Amino acid sequence: NVDGAIAAICADLGFAYELGNAVFLISRLPGLIAHAHEERARQSPMRQIDPKDHDYDGSRERRLPEGRK
Repeated sequence: NVDGAIAAICADLGFAYELGNAVFLISRLPGLIAHAHEERARQSPMRQIDPKDHDYDGSRERRLPEGRK
């Protein structure tokens, strides 16, 4: 859990616990910005997605080892 590690580091550095949410937000912000950029670059904003009319563009189906299904 990265949040626990960040909290421990902040505590060791003497930060007040009230600043924890700000530190966690700052650490998550680059991923949120990248996601928003990707969405705007690939799709039109505020699009409506019909569940029957979309295609999955991720990894192809793969076989899982027995016991992992």
